[in-house]
Amino acid sequence: MRLANVEGRVKLLVDDRLVDIEQATNHRLPSNPMEAILRLDEIASLDLSGAEGVPAADAKLGPPVPRPSKILAAGGNYNDHLEEEGAEAPGEPNLFAKLPSALVGPRDEIEIPPGRTNIDWEVELVVVIGKRARNVSVADAWSYVAGVTCGQDVSDREEQFRAFQQWTMAKSFDTYAPTGPYLVTLDEIENRDDIPLQCYIDGEQMQGGSTAKLIFSVPTLISWASHVSTLEPGDLLFTGTPGGVGAFRNPPRWLQHGETLRSVIHGVGEMENTIVSIAAAGGIAAGAEAAVPTT
Repeated sequence: MRLANVEGRVKLLVDDRLVDIEQATNHRLPSNPMEAILRLDEIASLDLSGAEGVPAADAKLGPPVPRPSKILAAGGNYNDHLEEEGAEAPGEPNLFAKLPSALVGPRDEIEIPPGRTNIDWEVELVVVIGKRARNVSVADAWSYVAGVTCGQDVSDREEQFRAFQQWTMAKSFDTYAPTGPYLVTLDEIENRDDIPLQCYIDGEQMQGGSTAKLIFSVPTLISWASHVSTLEPGDLLFTGTPGGVGAFRNPPRWLQHGETLRSVIHGVGEMENTIVSIAAAGGIAAGAEAAVPTT
């Protein structure tokens, strides 16, 4: 089952069209994508094969989970990413927060604010929590998952690695968390512990890997996080990125105005986000530069 957020309404992918769940069930099921996460079993039981819908290719897709209570992300969770960084493997998961205000859809623009130049890419599998999780065991963790989606943990490296290092704000600029195109339930995934993922810029492959190579598996991440903070339905967990990011290339490679960032997760979907420099687009309000973070 694949659920989309189309202009704030949850829709089910049926063949190549998107069917509005609330309209198709005569208002028995909700239009709110966040409420739909709590009613996946009911949605899965629907037969909407004859229902009217809109072509999926033409739909304006938002992030499939638009209003999570929190977004957690795993840093340093692939060995090849640690090796390119010259870092040692962490003894336990290294989680940080991304702000939900950074969320955008799978075809939306990624906006680089004026004065920012060291903007990096990180393709990641994103896990969607399906029910409240507190002190969950590793063995039970998958049962708390509503589904998965594709994500980009876009990162301002200058902000991330300044003298007083912090990651949350560096990874939470508006538009720095594209997700989508769909929330994909686990029954659609051939092997939930071995999901290939790649990242491309203007057709050139930058990253390639598989979740089989995660240092801390999805169940381990969920269990660890749930022993610190109660996970709520709709919370998102970015699981880490493989090697191939721009910061550790020689010379470093940064996202540029006009480029297309393509993120592919096999069996889950793909995103294409155009990079837009606000300065290059001429979209800066008078006096806005003074409010931009500096390092």
